[in-house]
Amino acid sequence: MKKIITKELIDSLSKLAKINLTKEQEEKYAGEFSSIIGYMDEIKTLDVENIPETARVTDEGNVLREDKIEPSFDQKQTLKNSKNTHNGYFLVPQILKED
Repeated sequence: MKKIITKELIDSLSKLAKINLTKEQEEKYAGEFSSIIGYMDEIKTLDVENIPETARVTDEGNVLREDKIEPSFDQKQTLKNSKNTHNGYFLVPQILKED
């Protein structure tokens, strides 16, 4: 089987994703991903010309209801139990930081 995904590509992707991988893991994942992509290439060769398209495999459908506008909390009621607010918004700790 031709190696489509190299360990160098896995190394580059792991750095972008900030995931630490060992050299053994890089080699393992390169082989596994290459195998998966190879399998997808095999699927592409299947003759599906006479097979009807299917959106669902069952006859089940979505159960929808009509949207109804109902009374809800106003902004003051919504924010009243929050410890940290500013100008009508919740204040939350920052979770994304620049490197």
